[in-house]
Amino acid sequence: MATRKTIRIDHAVIAAVGCLLLGYVLGIVTALLVQDSPAHTPGPVAQSAPAVSPPSAALGSTAAEIRELRNIVANDPDNYAAWVRLGNQYFDSDQFMEAIDAYTRALDIQDGDPNVITDRAIMYRRIGDFDRAVAELRRAAQADPRHLNSLLNLGVVLRYDKRDVEGAIRAWEAYLERNPPPEMAAKIRSEVETLKKQGR
Repeated sequence: MATRKTIRIDHAVIAAVGCLLLGYVLGIVTALLVQDSPAHTPGPVAQSAPAVSPPSAALGSTAAEIRELRNIVANDPDNYAAWVRLGNQYFDSDQFMEAIDAYTRALDIQDGDPNVITDRAIMYRRIGDFDRAVAELRRAAQADPRHLNSLLNLGVVLRYDKRDVEGAIRAWEAYLERNPPPEMAAKIRSEVETLKKQGR
């Protein structure tokens, strides 16, 4: 009797351990099958939709945006905003002649924007055409008497490129009369005072 009871307990232990092992193996197999099933494979639905944004944010690079803008103006050559934006991209990437061309195309469509004229003038300065830069900056200042950037840059070109100290002083004094930001006004005022002292 005692022997039979011991055998039954041994059989029960073996059966229990077998069930545990079988359950463990089945659990692993089930997990692997579920993980590889189509329902758990990341797809387009699981990904967040891209936000609507301007081309620069969506494309993530100046070169890519330039390509896109060139395609836009190729298909819509009268697109003023695209030409200006293309000019700005060339400006920011130091492609001076390309920027001049894009700004010129924009101004051919819609002339008179002092910001575009000033940006083109800065590009003329970068290629060493200081006379053209001065002419453009004066034109921008005339287009909008409140336009600060054109007068600020006019003083810079006259002072450092044309060596026209008197002309620079006049440009910067006109700039100061138009209530520029205090920090920049202080710098320009100091520069003007230094130039006047040197001229004495």
